[in-house]
Amino acid sequence: MASTRWPDVILVNGPSSAGKTTLCRGLQAGTDHPYLCIGFDDFIFTAAERYYRGADTAEQSQQDRFTADGVRMAITSAPGEPRSVTAVFGPVFRSLIDGMAPAVRALVDAGSPVIFDHVLHDRDMYDSTRRSFDGLDVFTVGVVCPVEILEQREASRGDRVLGRARGLAAVVHQFCEYDVVVDTGSDDARSCVDQVLAALTSRVVPEGRSG
Repeated sequence: MASTRWPDVILVNGPSSAGKTTLCRGLQAGTDHPYLCIGFDDFIFTAAERYYRGADTAEQSQQDRFTADGVRMAITSAPGEPRSVTAVFGPVFRSLIDGMAPAVRALVDAGSPVIFDHVLHDRDMYDSTRRSFDGLDVFTVGVVCPVEILEQREASRGDRVLGRARGLAAVVHQFCEYDVVVDTGSDDARSCVDQVLAALTSRVVPEGRSG
């Protein structure tokens, strides 16, 4: 759908290790429009480390009452299957997650458009985002990547619990429809940025014209 202006929010959604952060920073640099760049992890890391202890390593070996209130990484695959891990959010992190999209909305309402690097773990997250962005012009970007490549990146990074990417890949795209989808497994970061910018500019038409 054509628009006469750049969207208020560019919502970028995809699994862990898909390259969303690199894509979002590339989009921010690739347009003169004054987008802020804010990610799911930016919000998470505002919490005290005790609530996500070990979730930013290859194995969350420490779980206690604080990670139970924050995030606990649970193995959900059966023995003999490829390792799949799901994040179980406790009340402290669920409150934080529920505040993410409203916080982005507040920034937009104050005059700052936002590129939102998100990970839609479940329908509640999607519904919160949809409600918070009601009335805004939102452009949605899906980031996909073969799970085998995600797992290679996950292992090489060392700052994600092994199996997290596989656990997210199965669910993260179930809730949201996209204006454009990019594949970071087959295309490099520059190409993916160019694809999104092309889709964005094709929908923005000058004032007084239709398209």
